[in-house]
Amino acid sequence: MHTVATHTTTHVAAQAAVRAAARAADDLLRDGYARVTLDDGAAHLLHRVLGESRTFFGRPTERKFRYSTGDFNSGYRPLGREFSVRSDRPDLNDCFTLWHDRLDLIPHAAELPDLTDALLAWRRHLAALVTHTVGELATRLGGHRPPAFEAASYLQLNDYTATGSDRDLLQDRHEDGHLVTVIHATAPGLELFLNGTPRPVDTAPDEVILMPGSVLTDLTAGRVPALYHQVRNLRLPERTALMYFVNPELTEPVYAWTAEPGAQRGAERVDLRVDLREKIRTNPGMFGLPEVPAL
Repeated sequence: MHTVATHTTTHVAAQAAVRAAARAADDLLRDGYARVTLDDGAAHLLHRVLGESRTFFGRPTERKFRYSTGDFNSGYRPLGREFSVRSDRPDLNDCFTLWHDRLDLIPHAAELPDLTDALLAWRRHLAALVTHTVGELATRLGGHRPPAFEAASYLQLNDYTATGSDRDLLQDRHEDGHLVTVIHATAPGLELFLNGTPRPVDTAPDEVILMPGSVLTDLTAGRVPALYHQVRNLRLPERTALMYFVNPELTEPVYAWTAEPGAQRGAERVDLRVDLREKIRTNPGMFGLPEVPAL
């Protein structure tokens, strides 16, 4: 009986995930972004990460540097290394980054088991959400196979506590240059550009927002525009944002879903497709960051 009950529960959860992905696809196509309400289990995973984040960022800066790499692409990244538009206006936060499940890329990661375990559990949940949602979009826009993404995607925690700046924006207007970003923020400040106007958008404690990036715009031949956004400086004493930045993997060509495999021009076969991998690989350079690694 226990096995049957467990199977039934798992099936119900899977069906709920599919329905949530269908709603998210509807919203992305209609509104240009999507809100997703988490079930109790997923909300617990989220708040576990946020709790561990407070502990990590509460450490002295010199201790946090222990978990930095030379290029600041994994582990701790201090304020001033990343920008949204211009290097002289850096994002006013420090952050912690985990690519896929690659703890080996973070120096001394074994000293942070509570934080990294929480991040890995949250990543597994989000990977399933993104798989269902992007798969639903692919089906609706021509039945194409969605790209694999997990090995080229990463979680990032942004901490805005120590900024102490009077600048109007914590992050300037930008789009993330990814396939999609899944974001939760603990406090107001996020503004989405909807119909060209910045609109404050908060996330509830049990909610994430899916924001399309320019890679999804390319894949859908413009059907889903990249969502520009910024973060307003509301002079709050504490604010954390948790993002899952999703990139297609770079191990095989990535083409727009609407691209034809080729076209006839007399006796010559002409390939009209453009491989998007170079753009995906180099997009982080817009923000002063290294290229997407091939993990």
